Amino acid sequence: MALQFIFGNSGSGKSRYLYEQIIRESQVHPEKNYIVLVPEQFTMQTQRELVHLHPSKGILNIDVLSFGRLAHRVFEEVGTDRRTVLTETGKNLMLRKVAIEQKENLQVLGSRMDRPGYVSEVKSVLSELMQYEVGEEALEEMERFSAKRPLLQAKLHDLRCLYQAFLAYQRERFLKPEELLDVLCNAIPRSKQLSKTVLALDGFAGFTPAQIKVIEELLIQWLSQRRGKAVKILIPQRGDQYQLVQMCQGVGIRCDSRA
Repeated sequence: MALQFIFGNSGSGKSRYLYEQIIRESQVHPEKNYIVLVPEQFTMQTQRELVHLHPSKGILNIDVLSFGRLAHRVFEEVGTDRRTVLTETGKNLMLRKVAIEQKENLQVLGSRMDRPGYVSEVKSVLSELMQYEVGEEALEEMERFSAKRPLLQAKLHDLRCLYQAFLAYQRERFLKPEELLDVLCNAIPRSKQLSKTVLALDGFAGFTPAQIKVIEELLIQWLSQRRGKAVKILIPQRGDQYQLVQMCQGVGIRCDSRA
């Protein structure tokens, strides 16, 4: 088997082809587990579609999960970090706390943090920085490059101060949602359930660096357990296929495509 990409225009039947193939394989191999990995907002829709397509109108050995739910599934099996996972509301409250503590160091944002919805906007920016692994050094470099634009430079300075304070306060107390996948990567080698699982990905326009790391770790583990045979994953979106192909070539996995 290999990493397989399914290409096609919107509405050409990529997802249906994938679901029908997963259903057929799940009937032939009832001893295996099948996971269809989709964005969080598509889990219920995908479950409904699979149940509708299944001849028995049930999906006993097929699970529909997001990356976050996959992480919690593995954590339940192997046990892991005991820190509480921050909710979005928790991140807002923590950001407000550090903003109050850093108010004297903030050049522009300090006076705006009391505006309705402003904390949530800043929190979203910090979440993006964490998801795409933008470090403090990168922010410092951007701040230097923006020297000719004083207002932008001041905002970047404030973001860096809030980012540093947020991470320092959170590090020993809470687990950020953005950290879940990093913890998952460390837990995957200890999971026995995943060793018997066939994984399919659907609905992703692209992948964050953390999601790429999870896919790579899954491929490495399955490859080692199957003694050099390639692993088959279906990804019915173009997204980051070139990055995935490069990753697979690095670990010795063959890539196939189907349009």
